[in-house]
Amino acid sequence: MANEADPRLVAVADPGRMQARLDADLHEVAALGRSGASVDLTLGDASIPEQVRQAAGLLGFESPVDAATQSLKHIDDLPADERGSGSPIGPYHRAAGRTVAEGELKAHTTNAGVRRLVFQRVAPVAAGISVTLEAAVRIEGAGRPYLEAFGWTTRGAVYTFGGTRGGYLTEALDGLRGDGPFDQVMLMVLATGLGLPGDDDQAGRMPLAELMAGRGGSLGAYVSKAESYALAAGAGGAFGACLYRSALETLFENYLGGVAFSLVDMDDVNDVDEELRDRLPCYDPLPSEAVPPGIPPHHWWWESAVRL
Repeated sequence: MANEADPRLVAVADPGRMQARLDADLHEVAALGRSGASVDLTLGDASIPEQVRQAAGLLGFESPVDAATQSLKHIDDLPADERGSGSPIGPYHRAAGRTVAEGELKAHTTNAGVRRLVFQRVAPVAAGISVTLEAAVRIEGAGRPYLEAFGWTTRGAVYTFGGTRGGYLTEALDGLRGDGPFDQVMLMVLATGLGLPGDDDQAGRMPLAELMAGRGGSLGAYVSKAESYALAAGAGGAFGACLYRSALETLFENYLGGVAFSLVDMDDVNDVDEELRDRLPCYDPLPSEAVPPGIPPHHWWWESAVRL
C-alpha cells in the first residue's frame, strides 16, 4: 500500500525523477558542510565526549546517501516543532547536533579500536508528552567522528505521558483543525486511551470522529507507515509499528467504531497485524520500558515485541 500523494514515492516509478530527487538530496547534504569534525585521541578518553560535543555542529553521517536516507526515515521521530516545513535533511541534522551538544552522555565504549558514544536528549512534544531522542556517534581510525544513528531512543522509554485524557483529546482536535502533522494527532489519540487521570473526554469524542472522517487520506497513509515499520521490524521499526498500531486501535475502538470501515481498508490493517505476528518474534526484543504505561492488555503486539 502506498501513499499516492507523496512525490518521493511517485518518483520511484520514474527513474529520471528518482535520480533528480537523489541528486537534490545529495546537494542539500553537501551544503550542510558537515564533514569537518575531528577529535584528538591523544588527549585521552576522558576528553573525547567534550570534544565530540564541541564538534556537534559539524557531525554528519558516513556517506551523503546515508545522511539523506536517515533524514527521510527518522524525521517523524522528532517533535513537530523540530521538523521544519520543507526538506527534512537540515532540520534532522540540526536536531542530531543539538542532541549531541546538549544531551546526556549515556554510553562511551571502545571495541576493536572503534569508539561509540551515545547521547540522549528529552524534548517536549505537546502538553504533558515528551520524547527521548538518541544520537550515536562512532569514531574510527585517526579520530574522525560521524553520526551512526539518530532518532527515538533504543534504551528505555521513548515517550512519557503526564497529561490528562481531556487535554490530549483537545490537542488532537486542535491538530485536526489545523495543519499539524497527522502522526502527532494520532499520538494524542493514543494518549487518550492510556487510562490516564483527569477530565471526562466524552464531549470531544463525536467532534474527533467527524473531523477524522474528513482525513481518510491521512489515515490511509498512517496505516501505510505502520506497515512500513512492521516490515522493518528487524531494522529498528518494531517500536514504530507497535506505536502506530496501538494508535489505530485506540482510534477505532474509542472514536470511529463502524465508521472506520468506510475510511480504512481493513485488509491493510490485517496486513500490518500479519507482519507483526510473523516478524516481531524473530528479532531482538524492545526494552520493557518502551511500552507506554497503560497500554490495554489486548494490544498483543507489544507483548510480542518485548517478550513479556
